[in-house]
Amino acid sequence: MTEDTTRQEKIEAWQINRRKWYHIYFFSGVGINFLLYFTKPFGFDPSGSVFWGSFYGLCIPLLTMFLGVYIHEKAIGV
Repeated sequence: MTEDTTRQEKIEAWQINRRKWYHIYFFSGVGINFLLYFTKPFGFDPSGSVFWGSFYGLCIPLLTMFLGVYIHEKAIGV
């Protein structure tokens, strides 16, 4: 019974704080972009192409956000 109530409490806390976690995971993706920006001389430089610049600028933070939320939900059992 206590495991079930603890699980329910985790799910309720997730529902209440979902927006906070979405922001945390999104901004961690922005942080990844920030790190990739400073490795430009050594790696791939997306500034020459609108497509790759958009990919780096939009897809990496959004992918990080959705992947982080998915892993978080699976970890707490939602």
